[in-house]
Amino acid sequence: MKTLKNIFLINLLIFTFFACGDDTQPNTDADKTPTITGNLTNTPFGTSVYLDYLTPTNLIPKDTATVDKDGIFAFTYPIEEVGYYRIRINNQNFVNLILNKGETPVLKADGSNIMGTYKIEGSEESEKLRKFNLAYQVNAQTQDSLGRLYQQNPSDQQLFIEMQIASHSAIAKMNNYFKSIINENPGSLVSLAAVQMMDAEDNFELYKKVNDALQKEMPNSIYTENFNEKVSKMSVLAPGSEAPDITLSDVNGNPISLSSLKGKVVLVDFWASWCKPCRIENPNVVEAYKKFNKQGFEVFSVSLDGMQQQPNAKQDWINAIEKDNLIWKNHVSDLQGWNSSVVPLYNISGIPFAVLLDREGKIIAKNLRGEELHNKLAELF
Repeated sequence: MKTLKNIFLINLLIFTFFACGDDTQPNTDADKTPTITGNLTNTPFGTSVYLDYLTPTNLIPKDTATVDKDGIFAFTYPIEEVGYYRIRINNQNFVNLILNKGETPVLKADGSNIMGTYKIEGSEESEKLRKFNLAYQVNAQTQDSLGRLYQQNPSDQQLFIEMQIASHSAIAKMNNYFKSIINENPGSLVSLAAVQMMDAEDNFELYKKVNDALQKEMPNSIYTENFNEKVSKMSVLAPGSEAPDITLSDVNGNPISLSSLKGKVVLVDFWASWCKPCRIENPNVVEAYKKFNKQGFEVFSVSLDGMQQQPNAKQDWINAIEKDNLIWKNHVSDLQGWNSSVVPLYNISGIPFAVLLDREGKIIAKNLRGEELHNKLAELF
């Protein structure tokens, strides 16, 4: 069943949140004006509450407050520019907000479960983020329920089909809501969070829309810089783009270039002998090659063999080619594993990974497997 990637609530596609200790120094300047206040029920007197700033790659402590006998706390750290922030009691009990200069938001929540109970006033983008988070949680709960139902009835094929329909429907509903957020204001940090919850393959135009808007609205933001870099990498492999050329040696040490196959429809297939999913997919690629080769279909196989745990990577590679009956001649590798030059060139994060090219060497599609590959080739031929 196709479900969302297993990510932790709202922003984890945007940020790599590093665990950090509760080492922020308490703010002892009582004369400073409170900028962010809150009221936490079910929270013991004297409990420390922390304010963190979230960059695209890190979490930076900014302020500390203490809950009084009525559950009230206040931060005095001045918000100078729009950004993602986190209010937390610890690294498991927190809420993420979008705060802007001049805002004086008020947070209310049950201190035993901040994320699940919070309300926010005085911060429009934070309220939008709360609704966005709620939409994600509703879908996540649906997917979880469907998954447990399938585990209880693994042999019921009719139920499985119905569950797939329900799963896709729930995801579509969530994605439609995310699209409405983006279309309303593509240059906001809520839109940045929303678009990165959506599949880039199917929604690349939305990624570009958000990126272009952020360039106009927040050209100097670290979030814009980080997202622009991400979209730029995606653009290299966007449909219609010319595929980066590859020149590597074959099993006999002779160089072969991907560009030498122009005039053919080419599947650039990244795999390895040690990759079980790759080996499972290989028979399907062989079948496609046999079916469409005479009509102008070629396969250019790039192996990521050469891992440290492979004492004889080249022989592993050759043996896998023979065992899986990979009958085409275009097999190349630099035998460097994940250090291969093709990994950053094609922005590869996992294998199997495949790119289908037209006769001019331009990208048609990525990661077509099983019947999808055969159906696309049937369209082309």
